Amino acid sequence: MKNLMMLFLAVLFAMLVCGAASAHEEGGEIPAKVTKAHWACRDISELAAKYGAQGKLPEKELLEKKDLAESLLAVMEKVLAKCQLEGRESVPQEDLDRLAALHEALKVELAQYEAYQTRRESIEQMLAKPEVPAFEYKVGVNGFLRGEGVGNFRLTDFSFAAGHDEGRFLYRVKPYAYWHPTDWLDIHAEGQGYGFTGGSHQEYNKFSLYQGFIEARIPGSDLLALKGGRQEFNYGSAFILGPDSFYDGLSFDAARLRVKPVEPLTVDLLAGAYATPFSGGVAGNLAGAYTTYAFSEGNAVEAYSFLDSGSIDHHAGEYLAIWGLRGTAKLGPVSLEFEPVYESGQAFNTARNANDGIDAFGGHLDATVESVLAGYNNKLFFSYAYGSGSSNAANGVSAAREFRTPDNNTSLIGDMHVFGDLSGVTVNGHHASGLQIYTLGWGVDATKEINFSATGRYFLANDVEAGFSKNLGLETDFTLTYAMNDNLSVIAGYDRFFTGGFFRGASGSGKDIDYGYLMVQFNLSKSKPKMKPVKG
Repeated sequence: MKNLMMLFLAVLFAMLVCGAASAHEEGGEIPAKVTKAHWACRDISELAAKYGAQGKLPEKELLEKKDLAESLLAVMEKVLAKCQLEGRESVPQEDLDRLAALHEALKVELAQYEAYQTRRESIEQMLAKPEVPAFEYKVGVNGFLRGEGVGNFRLTDFSFAAGHDEGRFLYRVKPYAYWHPTDWLDIHAEGQGYGFTGGSHQEYNKFSLYQGFIEARIPGSDLLALKGGRQEFNYGSAFILGPDSFYDGLSFDAARLRVKPVEPLTVDLLAGAYATPFSGGVAGNLAGAYTTYAFSEGNAVEAYSFLDSGSIDHHAGEYLAIWGLRGTAKLGPVSLEFEPVYESGQAFNTARNANDGIDAFGGHLDATVESVLAGYNNKLFFSYAYGSGSSNAANGVSAAREFRTPDNNTSLIGDMHVFGDLSGVTVNGHHASGLQIYTLGWGVDATKEINFSATGRYFLANDVEAGFSKNLGLETDFTLTYAMNDNLSVIAGYDRFFTGGFFRGASGSGKDIDYGYLMVQFNLSKSKPKMKPVKG
């Protein structure tokens, strides 16, 4: 363990050195007033001349950021028109990168222009990096190191425990190698070391293959792509299926066939088994289909169906069938998401020693509003999530009507993991069945590198035992993120769960739960860029 700790400290030191060097090289900030010798003025003038933009910089000694934004908007409109008429490849990537840097530095000022607001989505799509890997191979290591502590809680099983405090150090390190010998073949290998040490005599270390797959597609076409091997699945907002990225992840030994008959339509067909090294003891199979029709950026309709037999203690005939729809819409600064889900199947009932038919439903409705207030980018988030329950489940008779999302990776159920999914929670042998979650969140970019967010989530049970309160409590989450560069971030968080009447009735204690952590996320890599073919 000591050698492992020394290795982590060495990696962390290397990351900090690389991060400091990268931060020194980046620059990119534009002061309130600049001369025409400033890099932003030079780039705007050169791009305006190259693409015939009308909005020249004013003839004055000192230029304000709003002057630059007005001229930049004229340039971007010209470049956007060229891309739409002749294709994105008609504009050199170097010019798009220069525009992207200017856009990032002046986006607060640009937001004041109606012409920018109406074209914002198209401009951002034009400036986005291409999805096709721009490298032939890449090797590196990514992951996180985290110290965390809790009060009145157990980290071993994420359960309420009045008077119990503990802390631990947790790591996730993933060395990887990607090889893209051609545009139609991807080879991906990724190991993982995951573990923790700390309170409650905790000690766990696991090293194994996390992902290892080959993906091939028809050369020159997106019609068919087949991926085979150990791989993650991450769909939609990960409300139903996603990698457990805050802990040890989730992958499958599986095959996925992607069919794209026309540009807006994508159909994924998948089948495989839980990769047990990092499945938390869950074994079984997963199969299904996920269909997406994207009308435009941020506007899509999705439909999916999964058949999941994964469980820790499996009984014959058990399975969970999931049927869902998801819709997203973007209306200027407002983004909406609606995802209703129905579940059927068979679940073993220990009281009857037989299977019960599953009949459950749930979903969520979200709204996000982005705005610029006092010169800062702000984001407001509203959400309502629902998972069905029943009095039979609360009284230990049958859990057939409880809505379960065992493979979710959503923050809607809270950052503290007091609740594993929307089926409910058990405290001291007493069960609250089904959840309703009301969420209000706010985030602000204090600077380009620093973001602060505050979120409140109120939890209400649908069914409880007679004499118990349905009020589960209120969780408040505060997070401060410092992104030193694209490859290194430091995140500090403090969360508090104010226990409601149900916790007090079930445990006899009114104590609240505290959770705090400090985490470093990193990605160190070396790659070989793809060489562009030379035209004869």
